[in-house]
Amino acid sequence: MAKLPNTSLILPKGKIGNLVFYTLNGQTVVRKRPSENKKNKEHPSPLQLIQREKLQTINSFLRPIKQVLDFGYQEVITQSKKGIHWAYSELNTKGYNHTREPKIDPAFLRISKGNLLGPLAAELHRIGNRIQITWEDNSREGKARAEDESFILLYSVENQQYIWMKKKFQRKSGLAELDLNSEQAQRNWHVYLAFSQINLKKKSYQLSDSVYLGKV
Repeated sequence: MAKLPNTSLILPKGKIGNLVFYTLNGQTVVRKRPSENKKNKEHPSPLQLIQREKLQTINSFLRPIKQVLDFGYQEVITQSKKGIHWAYSELNTKGYNHTREPKIDPAFLRISKGNLLGPLAAELHRIGNRIQITWEDNSREGKARAEDESFILLYSVENQQYIWMKKKFQRKSGLAELDLNSEQAQRNWHVYLAFSQINLKKKSYQLSDSVYLGKV
C-alpha cells in the first residue's frame, strides 16, 4: 500500500489494471490487487470441487421454479437477494448432502417465507389422476382469515417441470383438488402448500412459511 501526496490533480478511484485507488482518512491510497491463485483455479482442491458441485446442483434444482420463489419470498426480497437466493440458503444449510443420491432432499425446500399462519394438519392424497390436499381450518387463530388463499406447488424434479396451481382454495374450505392430465399423471410430484393473504393497499401478498406434504 502506498499513499499519494496531496496534489491539485484529480486522482482516480476504483480499479485500474492491477491497482486499486481509494480514499483513507481523506488521503488517496493505492494498493496492488491480489493476484489470482491460478493453482486453485486450474487444480482445485477436493473441498473446492465439492463446493462447486453444490452450487451448480442447488442452482439447477431451483432455477425452473424461480418465478414461484419470487412470489413466495416477496416479503423479504431485496434488490440483491431474490427468492432463489433465500431458497438456496435453506437447501444449503439442511437439504444438501454430497454423499447421497440424489444429493438434494426436496423435503427441505421452502417455497415461501412469511409471518402469516401456515397450514394446520395438512395431508396429501392421490386418487388416480387426482391430487387431493386437506387441512384443518385455523382461520380463527392469529391474523389468519377464512378467505386466505392457498399457494400450492407441484414440482417434478426429474423433469424440471412444475405446476403452480392457478386455482385458489380458501383456508376455510380445508380442501384443494387438482386433476392431472394423462402426461402429468405419469410423473412423480413433490407437493408444497402455503397460504397467502392479499394486502390491497400495498398491492402485494403476505405469505406463510410453506410446508412439504410429500411425493405422489
